[in-house]
Amino acid sequence: MTTTSVGTLDGMHFDVAIIGAGINGASAAQHLSAAGYRVLVVDQGDFADGATSRSSRLLHCGLRHLATGSNFWKTLLHPGHLARSMGTVRADMLARDDIVRTIPDRLKPINFCLPIYTDDAYAPWQLDAAFAVLRMMSPAGVPLDYQRYNRKQLDQLPIAPWLRDPDRLKSVAVFREYLFDWPERIALDALFDARRMGAQINNYTRVENLQRVEPESRWQLTLSSTAHSEPSGQTVIGENVQVTADLVLNLAGAWVDDIISRTGNTVEPKCAGIKGIHIAVHLPDEFADWGVFAFNSIGQPLYCLPSNGMHYIGLTRTPVDGGPMYRSITEVAATDREIDWMITETNRCLPQLAITRDDILFSWAGVNPLTRDTEDPLGSREIKIHDLAADGFPNMLALTGGPIMTHRRVAKRLLRAVSNRVTPSASSQDPNFHWAITTDEKDAPRIESNAFSVSLAVVKRCARDELPRSLADLLMRRLGAGWSSDQGLALARPVAETVAHDLGWSSARVDTEVQAYERHLKTARRRPGSPSM
Repeated sequence: MTTTSVGTLDGMHFDVAIIGAGINGASAAQHLSAAGYRVLVVDQGDFADGATSRSSRLLHCGLRHLATGSNFWKTLLHPGHLARSMGTVRADMLARDDIVRTIPDRLKPINFCLPIYTDDAYAPWQLDAAFAVLRMMSPAGVPLDYQRYNRKQLDQLPIAPWLRDPDRLKSVAVFREYLFDWPERIALDALFDARRMGAQINNYTRVENLQRVEPESRWQLTLSSTAHSEPSGQTVIGENVQVTADLVLNLAGAWVDDIISRTGNTVEPKCAGIKGIHIAVHLPDEFADWGVFAFNSIGQPLYCLPSNGMHYIGLTRTPVDGGPMYRSITEVAATDREIDWMITETNRCLPQLAITRDDILFSWAGVNPLTRDTEDPLGSREIKIHDLAADGFPNMLALTGGPIMTHRRVAKRLLRAVSNRVTPSASSQDPNFHWAITTDEKDAPRIESNAFSVSLAVVKRCARDELPRSLADLLMRRLGAGWSSDQGLALARPVAETVAHDLGWSSARVDTEVQAYERHLKTARRRPGSPSM
């Protein structure tokens, strides 16, 4: 079942309808399809274009839940928060083990440094204790390679001379961490493996309405197709169609509450949307393969992470009041004010870099779908599956707080929850967690630039088999060229011309797609002073 037209769905019934095709929706679709469920996946934008592609891309070991920047003893006075943090830490460590062991080719190992100053909230012994706790959470897991360097040993660290306030620097904790070099590809691989097992996957498909229908007690979803009409950029809504499902998984990320509102009813919000931005820069050679985990001036984490010959630095944490203020993820971008703040905070932590606006290669922004917490305006990182039966919506589950690293564990939890409510209508199958439709052929003809290289066969296969609607879909998510230092600009026209026949693009459409991609980079991944959304 691989058709992409929304119109072909009209009147179809599914065991499970998944709303949202980020990393959690993709993994849930793969696990459910393997268990024999007839699955529909829809997303109002492109696959994996939300928080999955806009995070810090860091495979956290869980330290951030122990070292939050707040006072150590104050944390101990809130046992409820501490217990939830410990549960999240264990989930992170187990997820780290699973990901590193099963898809190491999708990860980049880095040396992660945490400087410890005389006036910090944490003493060196407390960091030692935190890493002992992390190791206890997964005694036989992937090594953390933790080592703490005292003042006399700092000459062994290449980035030590760049750290702020050397007179107040007590020691530096160093541990092994990993970056997802391509989280979008992980989601895409899971989605297309689900499709291989019979799932129907549709991007650019909006849920207009949700309602219960009797006597079958099913959910009826009213869907419409969205298509981008260039060069105007307007979104055209196609004709509505209706499908039914025994159960709905609301995995729409920061748009979870918006999806619930399409039932026509109002319930207590489940999600705390937190906007975060990152900036990309070139740093000195001493920073190659080294990252920095510091705390900014307001006590929140600041990450400086190596990727593709660059470093990206983040992040901000700004509540998005009352649910997402954006109609779609394509409207989320870093503002000049946010970029300037990040520059200031970077120069505070690494003052000798003296970064200016001119050093910014690009930026990006996203909305992190954390779990709403009445005691914390920035939300909780607790991974929570909400049973919406208590709100009058039986057989509807929603997810908040599911980061990239725990996607398989979350999918297994969702599978258990679904299996308690709905019986699969088909036989089980074996999922392929190593699926990689874009495996590159060595010595094959290639499209190349100074920043990126990809084989012609891969480009054409992605265009033919992976449902792109635009050049941005190809370059940013299916090929990953958008994360190179020039963001794929040098490849934009060659790629568009290569896929023109497969996608039915005229020469005029090729021009339009290249221009649209250039506009996308100037707005969604803008440099300070460039046009905003």
